[in-house]
Amino acid sequence: MRYRTISYYLLKEILTYFLLTTLIFSILFVMGKTFELARLIIKYHIGIVIILKLLFYSLPYFLSYILPISALLSTLLTFLRLTQDKEYIAIKAAGISPKGFLAFLSFFATFCFFITLFTTSTIFPLGYRASKKLVFSLAQKKIEIALKPGVFTNLLPDIIFYVDRIEDGKLKGIFLYDARNKNNIYQNQLIIAKSGFIAQEKDKIVFHLKDGYILKNKKDSPKLASYFLTYKKYIFVIQAPSKIAKRWRNPKEYYLWQLWKRIRQKEKDIGFILAFHHNVSLPVTAFIFVFLGAVLGLREEKRKHLGAVFWGIVWLTIYQALFLAGKTLAKIHVISPHISLWISDIIIATITLIFWYKIIHE
Repeated sequence: MRYRTISYYLLKEILTYFLLTTLIFSILFVMGKTFELARLIIKYHIGIVIILKLLFYSLPYFLSYILPISALLSTLLTFLRLTQDKEYIAIKAAGISPKGFLAFLSFFATFCFFITLFTTSTIFPLGYRASKKLVFSLAQKKIEIALKPGVFTNLLPDIIFYVDRIEDGKLKGIFLYDARNKNNIYQNQLIIAKSGFIAQEKDKIVFHLKDGYILKNKKDSPKLASYFLTYKKYIFVIQAPSKIAKRWRNPKEYYLWQLWKRIRQKEKDIGFILAFHHNVSLPVTAFIFVFLGAVLGLREEKRKHLGAVFWGIVWLTIYQALFLAGKTLAKIHVISPHISLWISDIIIATITLIFWYKIIHE
């Protein structure tokens, strides 16, 4: 009976912290997007309804990261308060060991796992696809909306575009890679320009480029430039897709089972493999973080200060660094994409087990 009462009391507090931290981080996300969305309103006269849609559609992406963080902080803050207020001492005096917390922690960890899995496998792809469709439809009216300075954009199939900066509608530092002509002698071309601007004519996107050069290569020598041309002025025309269905789909837009189907069909695109493991590993992270936060709070009993918060941030930073490093190493083919995103979970889970072993056997 006492286990049930204490578990209910702690679980109620953990859920309060969980909802609070999720809300706070979501508000911070909205604030972080304010300047970018304000730019769309002022510069491109986009309606407030469309802006709110973009904000709503992009929220699931951040929730997939916010939920594991909330799982860590909610248990950490709950058990930190338990030790700081000496309630943990009273609980141990009543004959309840740290093992007594594992049952309800497992329940809460399972809850965090499934809510994060639902977000990454269903809500996130749905929101990402909806946002891309909305941006794509806007870009058909004004292509500059889809372009972000300093970011490679592949909104259209087999065309990668990069612009260093945009000043008063003028593009500066242009990089354009066209790989549409796979059946021709020259299978792709690289166009570089110092400056230019974009004009749209019905279903065509016209790039007016100045001061640059064009590189092309043949099928039999894909690594060597077989064609080189410099120019003062050059016009590059793209036939804009008339339907949303023709838009290239990012692996992030696929549901979890669709990604698994692609992998089972021996899909060699590393993007699908990483997307699948990304959507599965984050829920596992949320599960592990529940136990990590709890044990960090319990370890604070003998330290008499708020070092648990510091160590929570440290381990969160280490996890994020390992996660990003694994993704990068997979993209450059140093390690297998099937294990790259699990390295961080394995290391954090090992650390968590060591902490729990020590605190149980003290």
